[in-house]
Amino acid sequence: MIDTEFKVRRYVTEFSEETEELIAEYDLRSFELKHFQMEFGEPNSDNPMFDCYPIKECNVKFLRMHLAKEPEWDFVNKSYFVEAHAI
Repeated sequence: MIDTEFKVRRYVTEFSEETEELIAEYDLRSFELKHFQMEFGEPNSDNPMFDCYPIKECNVKFLRMHLAKEPEWDFVNKSYFVEAHAI
C-alpha cells in the first residue's frame, strides 16, 4: 500500500533463511501507524517505522488483518519483515 502521509510503500518481505535471498514481497492493504508501533514494540510514538521490523509467529494474527495477500508462513526456512520504501 502507498502511505500518502509519509510517501512510502508499506509491505512485507520474505527471505530464504538458507540463501538470504529475497523470495517475495506482499503489499499491506492497510497500515495504522499506532497499531503497528504497538504490535512491533516501537517505543517512540514519533517514529514513522521506516526501519525493517522482523515478523515473528506471534505477529501473524495481527498482520492477517492488514495483508492484501498472505504468505505461506514458514518460520523455519524463511524470515519476514515489515518494511517501507520511499516512492
